Amino acid sequence: MAIASRFEVTSTGIHDTAWIRKFEEFAVPGRELIMRRIACGPIELSTIQALCLISMADFNSGNTPQASTYSTLAMDLASSSGLSSDSRRLKPDSGHEAQERLRCYWSIVLLKNLHGSHASSVAFVHDEKTPGFPESPRPPAGLSSLMTDAALEQPETTNSACGPSDLGVVAYVIQLSEIWQKTARYAHRRGKVSGLPPWSTQSGYAQITAELMDSETRLPYKYRFRPAKFAEQDPAQLQEHHEFWASWILLQMLYHTVLCLLNHPLLLSLRLRNFRVTMVPEVFLQHTADLTATHTEWIVHLLDVCERKAFVLYNPFLAHSAAIAATIYLQQSYTENSAVRSTKQECFRKCVTFIKRLGLYWPYIEQLALKIEQFEQVVSASYREPTSQQLPDSKVFIDLDLFWEIIESPFVTELPRTTKPYFGASLASHRQPIHSEEVLRSRLLPEPTRIGSDVNRTDDNTDPAPAMQLPTFAADPSNPTPDLLPPENREASILAQNYFALGEDLVGNLDEWWFSRQYA
Repeated sequence: MAIASRFEVTSTGIHDTAWIRKFEEFAVPGRELIMRRIACGPIELSTIQALCLISMADFNSGNTPQASTYSTLAMDLASSSGLSSDSRRLKPDSGHEAQERLRCYWSIVLLKNLHGSHASSVAFVHDEKTPGFPESPRPPAGLSSLMTDAALEQPETTNSACGPSDLGVVAYVIQLSEIWQKTARYAHRRGKVSGLPPWSTQSGYAQITAELMDSETRLPYKYRFRPAKFAEQDPAQLQEHHEFWASWILLQMLYHTVLCLLNHPLLLSLRLRNFRVTMVPEVFLQHTADLTATHTEWIVHLLDVCERKAFVLYNPFLAHSAAIAATIYLQQSYTENSAVRSTKQECFRKCVTFIKRLGLYWPYIEQLALKIEQFEQVVSASYREPTSQQLPDSKVFIDLDLFWEIIESPFVTELPRTTKPYFGASLASHRQPIHSEEVLRSRLLPEPTRIGSDVNRTDDNTDPAPAMQLPTFAADPSNPTPDLLPPENREASILAQNYFALGEDLVGNLDEWWFSRQYA
């Protein structure tokens, strides 16, 4: 009821006092009933289910520590009760009670993967005792054969009709959520590097990419976008089978979001700043640029299709997908190419509009939309028009704190609280926000060299343009430049002129700038 109260049709918004009071009227006694049962017993399946629900409710109300405590407690109870190692290997058709057990266990896994604490890694051991996946909502009548027919058109693919068995759409959402969790933790390292650059086959970047591609080999072809023909479905049919299509949309968005976050241009630039290499491999630039462009477009396309079909999405996680895409579009919109700028700005606005709509139901999503707009204002205030005669100001920085809060929002949802804090004075003083004292002083990764582009164009008789020279990403200790530090704080920042260096028409000017830096 605490979660359902968010969708009260008579409410005027999440800041409606009556709405907040109604939520607390359900949430407070709910917590007390659950904790009393845990303290005194007996623990039932419904107790663990209730922990999942109250964890979801608290997370979406900004109570991240409490939400994490409840989901971790649910995971421990599932392990202690044998729910997480069911030796009976319950079959999907073994009855309602068995399905409840399966859905409860995998709900805990999803909670931890999608909204778990980023401070610690949650490892779910998969072995012969791991429960089977729960039964998935069935596709609409006739759609399965339609999907199979589409798969038969791809005789050379392993995911054809004779390919892997269908575990159900929910099973593939769960599998992909584990890859998402690893990707989010990879991004949460805030550019702190290991000993390997991302193009190394042993790097975290390469391992996550390989795991994602491997998951595709196990995904039946019918769950992909084209054979599912979501855009061709009748809106009434979509509503009738909302449970299936909502799971299918989440599967699509998870996939594209992993690739967007993994290849985020700003995150990659931060990660590469301390590698002492002379140049970024051109094929790596092409690889990351193409992936970013493709999968941000897919996120916006899916949102557009849902809007055209009047298929309303309520899953708060989808707001994070749109937020990650929005930060990429915002950065790319600062280019001299007016057509590109207009397209990127339109896509950015679509993402923000979608997040705002979800924010009507989830308090922390409304806060996320506000942070994105605030970050847009910070970036815009630092921008210098290309036609300006003034030289770039080497003392203008963009504070990245808001950027990090947006990127890490799936795991941190702190909201201002009017009640007493969850942690007491002996612990609260040690829970300070994570800031970085490092400042990115170099340009971001350039666009890869393209044949036929207006910049770096070569004649047929000339050699192709060489790979871009990588600037020095760390300040030279023997030649400190204190004037480049932010004036009043040492929180994570980026030099404004470097942030805007990602414009698609700027590549031709990078060679001269980088070489002059290298040999100055």
